[in-house]
Amino acid sequence: MFRNSEGRGMTEAWYYNPGDHYVLDDMSGFKVRRSRTRTIPGGQTGQAVVDRRRWEPQQPQDFVRGVADDQSVDVARPRQDDRFMMVGTVVTRPAPAGAVAIMVASVAGMGVGDTVQVMLDSGVNFVTQVRGIAGGTITLAAPLPASVGAGDPAGNMVLDLSAAGPA
Repeated sequence: MFRNSEGRGMTEAWYYNPGDHYVLDDMSGFKVRRSRTRTIPGGQTGQAVVDRRRWEPQQPQDFVRGVADDQSVDVARPRQDDRFMMVGTVVTRPAPAGAVAIMVASVAGMGVGDTVQVMLDSGVNFVTQVRGIAGGTITLAAPLPASVGAGDPAGNMVLDLSAAGPA
């Protein structure tokens, strides 16, 4: 090996070295001798040539291959219809406070002695018992404490709390 006047070897970075050319470090941008570099394989860096001090192994997640996820349903069934377990109807004609009979859209499923809940115009639920049923009229065991069906159209809800309802 040849030595210069300072006693350094002639193959230092600033001297000509046959077969050891300069390359630019892809991460820092500095010029480096090719013998002092390594190549980072593939991945996001894509074959980057870097100084050995900056080199790092490829991330193991770069080698992971995606797997198709079968999301088909083996036994598909349509959504079922909503079924309510309570018998209900609405008031069809207004009734003043103190009335003991109300006109309803349907009395199907209701019977004498059943407990009913009537929504008053004030928004309060009034609970009483059915004393009689004739056509579309329900006779109540206690008089109404406030009016029902004063809205347009009348539509206060009447629920039969003791009826089993349709299955």
